[in-house]
Amino acid sequence: MVLTPGLAVPGTEDILLSIIILNWNRCDLTLDCIEPVRRHTSGILYEIIVVDNGSRASDVGKLQIARGYLDFQLILLNQNLYFGEANNIGAERARGEHLLLLNNDVTVVPGYAKTLLGALQTADSAGAVGPKFVFPDGRLQEAGGDLRPDGWTAQHGKTEAAAPALSGPSLHAVDYCSAAYLMLRRDVFLEMAGFDPLYDPAYFEDVDLMLRLRSRGLFTYLCGDVTVVHQENATSQSVWDPQRRYRVIADNHDRFMARWGDYVARRLYEDIDPPRYEPVGWAPEPDEAAGLTKLVLDGPGLVQDSRQWLDLIRRASEAPPDVHVVLTADEASSRCRAYALAARVGVRLAHFSIRRRTKV
Repeated sequence: MVLTPGLAVPGTEDILLSIIILNWNRCDLTLDCIEPVRRHTSGILYEIIVVDNGSRASDVGKLQIARGYLDFQLILLNQNLYFGEANNIGAERARGEHLLLLNNDVTVVPGYAKTLLGALQTADSAGAVGPKFVFPDGRLQEAGGDLRPDGWTAQHGKTEAAAPALSGPSLHAVDYCSAAYLMLRRDVFLEMAGFDPLYDPAYFEDVDLMLRLRSRGLFTYLCGDVTVVHQENATSQSVWDPQRRYRVIADNHDRFMARWGDYVARRLYEDIDPPRYEPVGWAPEPDEAAGLTKLVLDGPGLVQDSRQWLDLIRRASEAPPDVHVVLTADEASSRCRAYALAARVGVRLAHFSIRRRTKV
């Protein structure tokens, strides 16, 4: 592939990298994140996509002004759909062959993109690649992590577990890397239905994704040749107080163990494979072709892992080939989300769209 360095323009083909950054009432962080991305991304064709998670009007206004001189796409949501779903929406809008999921509290360094891309493209059966994280004062924060038999994670650096060996240069296979900065192929991410709504509002969705990649024979690698500064929890601390945050983490740990508990408890002592998660058959939204009958299925609230929505997904899967199903909800939704819910109930979706209720 012949690479044209610089930001992509609308209609450009062969974009190599789509960089997805989420914002929620912290446009200061987001703009501070974008500037080094623009300064240090060279030699490849890339795009920047900012997904705003229902920020205050003043914050959105600043992003809209900055878009004029920083050249990024802006996706506006009416409410906070949190980390997983906002990234899914950004990934579906992306045009790049590869995705970089980038927290707005991360500062990139020169050469970060080419090094990570090289690792992803050359490492054996690579599914995802992440960098080494340090705190703003230079202390090691995370150099990948391992998954303990009880389902809790041990981040190399915070726990000092194997940190000297794993935080050095070169590639190391790890159980997971934080999705605060994670690079992977877009088609792989979408075929796995992205981040699972099971883990709304947050936490364990990235560990779950990397185990689903592992179930497909794909590994996660730490690239010790790239170090980025991460403020960590700069946004989530403003969403939840410590007690609420602990409860969210504990609840999602329970969900994670319900899915993966037997495997993570036994894998260190037995030669077993993880449960297999099949590709979902992700496809972009089709045109509502002339001649097709439109069937509108109106769902309550947001598209979510609930009895009502699972029933609607089943009904959508039963539509005949000459029917275009339109699922409506209070807010935009990724197609990944619908595919994940369909997989949950063992059905397949074909010709469907998802719309905000006001657009139907």
